[in-house]
Amino acid sequence: MLADDKARSEHEARLRLDKGCDDVNEARRALDELKFLVGEKTKLGCTLMDELGRAKRCLDEKCCQVHRLKDESAAKGDQVSDDRSRLAILHQEIESVKAQRAEMWREINRLKDVIEKKSNEGQMQCERNSTLSHEIARVQSRNDELTKMIECRTHDLCAKQRNVDDTDRELMRNRDCNNKLSQDCAMLRRDNDRLQMENNEATKELKCTEARNSEFASQARDSEIKLKGLEQDLFATKRDIEC
Repeated sequence: MLADDKARSEHEARLRLDKGCDDVNEARRALDELKFLVGEKTKLGCTLMDELGRAKRCLDEKCCQVHRLKDESAAKGDQVSDDRSRLAILHQEIESVKAQRAEMWREINRLKDVIEKKSNEGQMQCERNSTLSHEIARVQSRNDELTKMIECRTHDLCAKQRNVDDTDRELMRNRDCNNKLSQDCAMLRRDNDRLQMENNEATKELKCTEARNSEFASQARDSEIKLKGLEQDLFATKRDIEC
């Protein structure tokens, strides 16, 4: 009876010992698995930290690019305002040239009327001379005076004709200047349109850059949240291991 109890107790002790060894081996395997998981989490955390650093550097570069684009947009806006001011000055000059042309045209019409009047007077004088041709001997002195008067008026007509020719040449020069100013104005309009298109393209690129920056910022926040969760898991795992 005592031998059976002793054998039974030894058997139970051996079973408990084997069970304890199995528990120790199981705990060791679990510890090794936890150590492996901790190593993997640490590697993942380092990788996420590197990715976060790269994302931050990319975000800084995008911020610098946005500031540069803003400065370029401001400079182009100033250039456009300067071009508009020059265009307004050219419009004023064109209006003044138009006013001068109108005044010259009135002067030309007035001179034409004067020339026509003087021509009519010359024709009348010729008719008067033809009617008085039979009285040349009797009114020779008077005819000399009339001849001098005709020569004086002819000289005046020639001088006025020269003035008319000078006025015509000046009008042609003014027309050439007006054409040149019109061409310059068209060039300035084209430059203004081109600068406006460049400004619109820079604005679109700035908006796209801001959208990408917002996406990068959201990705960085998500990465930080994931990193915090991984750090909490790592700390919890370490506490579990230590316990």
